[in-house]
Amino acid sequence: MRFSFPQFLASAICVFLFISLTHAEVIAVPYKAPEAVIEAEPTLTFFWPSPNPKATLVFIPGGDGHLGLTIDRKGMGGFYGATLKPLSDKTLTSGSFHVVVFDSPVSLPVGTTYPTSRTSAEHLGRIDAVVQYYKKTFDLPVWIMGHSNGAASITEYYKMLQKEGRSDLVTGAVYSSARHGSTFNDKTNLPVLFLAHERDGCSKSTPYQSKVVFDALARSNTQRQEYVLIRGGEGQAADSCQSGFHMFYGSAQEAYSAIDKFVFGQ
Repeated sequence: MRFSFPQFLASAICVFLFISLTHAEVIAVPYKAPEAVIEAEPTLTFFWPSPNPKATLVFIPGGDGHLGLTIDRKGMGGFYGATLKPLSDKTLTSGSFHVVVFDSPVSLPVGTTYPTSRTSAEHLGRIDAVVQYYKKTFDLPVWIMGHSNGAASITEYYKMLQKEGRSDLVTGAVYSSARHGSTFNDKTNLPVLFLAHERDGCSKSTPYQSKVVFDALARSNTQRQEYVLIRGGEGQAADSCQSGFHMFYGSAQEAYSAIDKFVFGQ
């Protein structure tokens, strides 16, 4: 069988993508604002591949959202390595997630009452570009996860998709140690896993408030919901909104096992 040059080129690109996405690495996702003439700085994402993927998890960090990834980075530790990486590792979980960590190219102000920086058109546009990139690359269901301030990002992003009639782009969500004010509306029709630590000392992300959001959503959402209270781990001497129980320090297994079970039944 003979191939035309365009067919050969397409096959070569597919092979290149397959080879290049079989190990942990940083991937730059192109971004261009709707009104822009040229592309802006790309969004860097850290990627942990699954050997047998069934879905892709796109994670939006808390804090100021800026991790400072560089294109040559080969690994991530701390919360990311402990809580997220195992979701791609079949020796620790079902290993069924491709895991993607989103890095904002700029710091996102955390605000005093609510991180309004998470509502900006550019921030939500960059999340959308990342979700669409991985959706097109792997053609797998995409789940979004937001931790702390990142929960504001995923709820605002989902509301944007609802307004644009594209809510089916994401399959489910993980709402984790959420910043107060991060809410879903009563038109939400999405499987959602809520994670919170019973001893979270961060006054802006209390388990009580996340349970209020869970109960409100349960009154209208027809999809699966579960509220999981993490109980293990330990505190740390650092800022309680950036360490210890809030970041599932010492209790990562509880968190990643809950995610794996909710999504894949493992």
